[in-house]
Order: sequence, then C-alpha cells, then structure tokens
Amino acid sequence: MPDNSSNPNPLHLGTDAEFAALRSALADAGYTEPGICQRLGLQKISQFEFAVEHRPPSRPFAENPDALDLLIRLFLENESVRRDIAHALPLDLLSALGLTVPRAAAPELLAGTVMLHPLSGLYIVSDRPSPIEGNERRPPDDFVYPAMIPNTQLFLDLIPPAPCDAFLDLCAGTGIAALVAARDGAAHAYSYDITQRSTVFAEFNRRFNGITNFTASQGDLYEPAGDLTFDRIVAHPPYVPVYRPQLIFDSGGQDGEEIVRRIIEGLPRYLRPGGRFYALTMGSDRDHPFEHRLREWLGPAEGDFDVAFVKRLTRTPREWAAESVIGKRGAVTDIADWRKFFENLHVKALQYGFLMIQRRAVERPVFTARRQLGPRTGPDEHSWLFNWETDAASREPAWILGLYPRAVAGIRLRVDHGFANGDWIPDAYLLETDYPFNSELPAQAWTAHLLTRADGSSTTSELLDQLKADGALHPETPADAFAEMIATLVSGGFLQV
Repeated sequence: MPDNSSNPNPLHLGTDAEFAALRSALADAGYTEPGICQRLGLQKISQFEFAVEHRPPSRPFAENPDALDLLIRLFLENESVRRDIAHALPLDLLSALGLTVPRAAAPELLAGTVMLHPLSGLYIVSDRPSPIEGNERRPPDDFVYPAMIPNTQLFLDLIPPAPCDAFLDLCAGTGIAALVAARDGAAHAYSYDITQRSTVFAEFNRRFNGITNFTASQGDLYEPAGDLTFDRIVAHPPYVPVYRPQLIFDSGGQDGEEIVRRIIEGLPRYLRPGGRFYALTMGSDRDHPFEHRLREWLGPAEGDFDVAFVKRLTRTPREWAAESVIGKRGAVTDIADWRKFFENLHVKALQYGFLMIQRRAVERPVFTARRQLGPRTGPDEHSWLFNWETDAASREPAWILGLYPRAVAGIRLRVDHGFANGDWIPDAYLLETDYPFNSELPAQAWTAHLLTRADGSSTTSELLDQLKADGALHPETPADAFAEMIATLVSGGFLQV
C-alpha cells in the first residue's frame, strides 16, 4: 500500500444525528438528482462532465446564490465559495464531517474536499478530480472515482433488482452497488475494495445514508469474505489493458483480464447454488470466444454454471493499442510492442459488455450465450435473455410444444439467389432483427413459411402439423427437433411465446 500521507483522507465519520441532519439539509436545498439536472440543464446526472478540461465555462455567480447553487459549485464543479455568502449552507455540519475546509491561502474561501452528489436516491462522496486551489497535492494513487460517471450508471442500471440474503460488490469503490442493494432488498450487502481509502469512503457513504445492513471491508477481492457465501455477486472491475500501469489496479493487467479472471475463479467457492454474478467488463476473443474461455476459469465446477455475455463494443488489438497510447499520450513505440503482445496471446478482438453468470440450483444442462447490443436493448432485455435461456435449459423439449409462438414485428428475411439453368434459384436464407438484440440466424426455406403461420393462435405442436400438411416440412420431422428450432428462434428474438 503506498504512502498517501500527502493525500490524507479528508472525511470524518460523524454521528448518526449529524448525518441525518445533513441529509435533511441537502434535500431541503433541492440538492437532488432532479434539482441538479434542472439547474444545469441535464437529462440525467451522469451527463455531468467529470473531467474539468471538458466542462463548459464556469457559470457566473448570482448576486445572492441559493443553497443549491452553492452546493453544486462546492461539490460538483469543485469551485471555492466565499464564506460570507454561504450562510444558506449547513456550514457546521459540512465542516464537522470533513466535507469543507477553508483555503489555506485565503481562509475567507471555502472549498469542498470531495465530490458529493445524489445518485439513485442516495448521497455519495468520492474524491474530487482536481486539487483545492493552492494545494499542490496530486490525486492519490488510490483515487476513489465518482459513482455518477456514465459507465458506473450503466453498471447500476443493468443489475436487476432482486431480494437476496447476501449481496457482494467487488472492486466496490464508493460502495454504490452494495448500498443500493442494501436499501432495495438485500438482507445484508457487503462492499470489498483493495484500498483503504475506498473502504473508508464506502463506510462514510453507509453512515451518510443511514443504512445499517451493509459492511465495507478492505481486502484483495474475496479476501475479507472468510467463510461467507453470497446469492448475488457484482463487479465493475478494472478491465482496461494498460501497457504501463500507474495507479493501484488502474487496469486489468496488460491483457485486461487479470482481475476479472480472478473474480470468476472465485465463483465456485463464493457463489451459492441459484446465485447470480453480474459484471460490466471487457474480455478478449482468442482461439475461443471470451464467454467460452472464461468457462476454463471456473475450473472443474464449470458444468454448474450458465454464462451469457451481451457485447456492447468491439475493438481489434491494433485499434486498441493505437487509441490507448494516443489517448494517454504514451510513447509511439508502445503501439508496436503492444500489438506484438496481443499477437502472442492470439487475441483476435477485445469485447466490452455485460457478463451474467448463474450457478444452477438443480441438476440440468447449462448454457453459454452471446448477444450483440441492439438500438433498443436495455436492462429488461438482458434479464429476459437470462431468464429465457434458464427456462429453456430447465425443461424438456416437449414444454415448447405447448407454447404459442408469434413472429416478432420488424424481423427481416434475406434471400440470396444463385443463377442456374437460366433462372434465379434461392439458395441461402438469413433472418435478421435488431430487437431484443442485434441477431442474425441462417435459416431454411420452411422458416419463412413458419413465420407466416406463427401468429400466436397455434401451439408449436399444431404449427408442426400445419407445416407438414403444407409440404414445408418432411412428414417424418421429429417433434423434439422442431421444438429445439422454435427455442432457437425465440432466443434470437425472431419469435415470441
């Protein structure tokens, strides 16, 4: 652990009464997500520009700024305010909890020591991105990132809310995922991070929000867990490949997979039967796709786990090396070295997306699935995918025969023709859709006939009989094989049941 004595943790873990009074004062001032968004012209708080250099010019000071304006300046925009105009703020509480300090060179000015913002109905503190004016301290090596940045907001949005007994947030930072879970249905939520600074911030956030069923602990991944096991484990781990890491676990190692691999290796020990793991992360397709490779990380227990990966963004190794080195203003020579590193690992593509892993509760076949994000894919579609695949794997094919399939509006069928004997002959069929995911599926001629017939009024078994009677399918087509094809079409988003 590096010496951060030059960047002491500014927070004071105050009393329950102090935290309750501050929550009340912030709410009364309108320092809420809707209040901030309305004042700054944002649709959602994650649109606030975290990077100082990318923000619009500073807003002019009103002659008599209200409490909301002052709080935004102190804790979002990281500006100092004059004490003599800050009488609308709970100055004693802010000072007692270590959230404001006078500037050393100008004591008439107050500065916020942290970023403090509402998110998901909670108040969250994190490190500020720039030092207090006149303070030459660099950001700490164990910098605690704000929870309101877009990819953290995406991570929170994609975790389906569900009551559970024990919830674990790994690589937790501010503890936001565990705090939301503790408030929304977990009997107890745990927040683990390798750095002491993040652990103190998470504990401060727990007290700030008056949450009691929450434990923040410091340790390397599962280290603090001891004999505990969990129904839900989530992680937004470091996953960025970094050629020369600088901060504490600011990356997932050179290939980006170091942390997520160790997390997945721990699931057989810490995830309970029936439990689920969620992560927003990145992995690489090599000789096998990412979701198949990670099965190896589960070890001998891999046959107990379902895996689904929804891909959001793809980068080739050449693209990643160039973009990363240029973005970080690294040495140009690193590009060639890094490309060689990826080539030696047989990396074909870097895939960023949402990973869902489930430990089966009963003996049944397991599944492995990958989907591509579509223009209308959201949290509900992710949950649908996992729930549908679980249902399909848990039942006999005859279950499908009693369902009522219906073709989905907006699907497309592409037909390729070959020219033979003076005529164009259809020789290849491809189904396409962009909802619930972007999907393509090679098809056969009878598939078009099936989709025309499937209007929700007939069972799968009845459709099979109709296609046989119409001559679209061979009279000896097995019902189980037809049911499996229907299940594939539902999974791809071409049929609904």
